[in-house]
Amino acid sequence: MKRTNKIFLAALVVITILFFNSAYLNENKINFSPGKLNYAVNPFTNYDFKQLRDTVYTNKDHYIEVNLSTQHATLYSRDGSEFHFPISSGTKRVEKGMDTKEGLFAIQWKAKKQYSIQFDSTVMLNWIGFNNGIGFHALLGKSYYKYLGKKNVSHGCVRVSREDAQIVYEKVEKGTPVLVHKGNSAVKIAFTSEGESYNQYSYKDTYNLLKERYQKIYDGDYLISSNEKILVDENNIFSNGLPIGNSELIPARQNLKPSTLWVDKNKTEEERLAEIFTGREKELLTLNPVLDSRN
Repeated sequence: MKRTNKIFLAALVVITILFFNSAYLNENKINFSPGKLNYAVNPFTNYDFKQLRDTVYTNKDHYIEVNLSTQHATLYSRDGSEFHFPISSGTKRVEKGMDTKEGLFAIQWKAKKQYSIQFDSTVMLNWIGFNNGIGFHALLGKSYYKYLGKKNVSHGCVRVSREDAQIVYEKVEKGTPVLVHKGNSAVKIAFTSEGESYNQYSYKDTYNLLKERYQKIYDGDYLISSNEKILVDENNIFSNGLPIGNSELIPARQNLKPSTLWVDKNKTEEERLAEIFTGREKELLTLNPVLDSRN
């Protein structure tokens, strides 16, 4: 009987506490229901990163990209404009010829008129040199026009029409980057932005650093690495050029930090892609408030 009374008494105390707590919560309108978390699983966990590229930066107003596979080039301007023009690059097929070298170069010097010592003092108009004795230029005649944008027939330089050569010559300056590839470069060029921090290294250090960064992309570790923004110009791109890697080695998947597995669901996929391909993902994919990761 005493045991029954104790059980009854304990139950009465619990009920009383629950009653008063319930009344207090209702009176003060305290809501313990969890708020709606405005986060979603990062879509990049399953994103195809084959198009991911490392990025180097220029503080010049232009840079040039040459695609040897298509025999076309593009002059990119800081104001967002683009000037596309056909070219004819070098080939070993012609006597004493050589293939135009792939790589990341910078314009070393310019001349309105240059004479080829190797080829009977051939006149080269609007000369823009970037790789030792290799550069952009036009010729006096027009017989080579039929090959522009169609076939590589030069001895090593990048031939351009007189009209296009004049336009490019007037816009570019010493130190303007030149990216030459066959459609498989693992690096791209971007313009610097005001307020951002950039680092510039010696030619040797830049060369080695780029090789390391390309390997991170190949290994799928690019997005979990701290990749600083590298500035390039004629001071750290010598005439032999810098390596551009091989985009064919880039895997479809890249590792993500646990802290970035959740992202702001208000951002569209286009916005997230823009962050990835402009390098801003390093700033925006930070510690996750939901997971409270410390890695």
